[in-house]
Amino acid sequence: MSQGDRLLAQGEALTRFRVSVAKEERFAEFYTGELFDEGIRHASGPQDRSFCRRVFCHTHAQRVVDASMALPLPYIAVSDADDIVSFSGFRSLPFHVQRWLATDLMAPQDGEYAFRLGTCGGVRLWCSANLAACFTPLTRNEMQFLDIRLTLHKGKNSVLIHLDELFERDTFCALKMVYLDEKPLRVGTIKGQQLAPISIPQAPDGERLLMLMAAREYGPQVEALLYSLLKQASAREEGSVFSVLVLLQLWNQYHGDAFPDAMWRRVKSTLLGYRYWHDEWGCDVMDFWREDNAVAFHTAQYLAGQYFPDARFIASSRYGYQQLQLGKARLEGIYA
Repeated sequence: MSQGDRLLAQGEALTRFRVSVAKEERFAEFYTGELFDEGIRHASGPQDRSFCRRVFCHTHAQRVVDASMALPLPYIAVSDADDIVSFSGFRSLPFHVQRWLATDLMAPQDGEYAFRLGTCGGVRLWCSANLAACFTPLTRNEMQFLDIRLTLHKGKNSVLIHLDELFERDTFCALKMVYLDEKPLRVGTIKGQQLAPISIPQAPDGERLLMLMAAREYGPQVEALLYSLLKQASAREEGSVFSVLVLLQLWNQYHGDAFPDAMWRRVKSTLLGYRYWHDEWGCDVMDFWREDNAVAFHTAQYLAGQYFPDARFIASSRYGYQQLQLGKARLEGIYA
């Protein structure tokens, strides 16, 4: 053992890991199986798992992950004051995010050594190339724990970890690994560049678009802002309901003006294709439950139904006049 190795005593956590960059993939972008899931119509509140997460758990929790496909580990991840190594962040669309971590444990003798493994997400752990744990609770933003025993040989043992999670809005993705046995271990020295947090840019300025339209300052900037709003709404990004409200205001005040007919047809199709509440079909991570969001969704549903009373809305299969009535009832329920 080198002089730089750190002693790991009972009750202490591993606090430094070699770590990869994140591998991020859009999840369920073209998924259509929601038509067969009745649970989406019976969700009673924010405590229910989103349909998107139910799909993710079904498809990813027990899949086989190949350790030979591990990404390079050029960075260092350091735990916080609670001994938690966190890779949390915000995504306005559902993303499957994966990272690889590694460390070295030095055992004084051959034997089994106990650890408590905690995760927000799913963890797979290999010890000296052998799969030692697969713990994939995938409970959003709620850390779960599992006691495991690692078979270590005298001397150096390489530990490789795969951590993944479905990111939906603000997501806590984290790892905690606490040593439980009395016999002290040593942890290999880890040096390198600490991983910097990634900043995720947020939603376009709808108010800016409305101000430019009111001033009749048409041009490339206005078109770019409108395209951005349409993209948000079409993808059903988190917070896109406020973009929908801007699109509805544009339709009401400026329909037929400033933009070609093809663009206005796209605005209409986007509004008819939007998901106005959780009981409508869709696989996304929009937050319907926060009070200001709920008011925005109900208002958008009411206005869209008012502007297109005879049109069929795709996500609900309702006609516009039905959307209007339902939105009105929901708003009255909030303000009653």
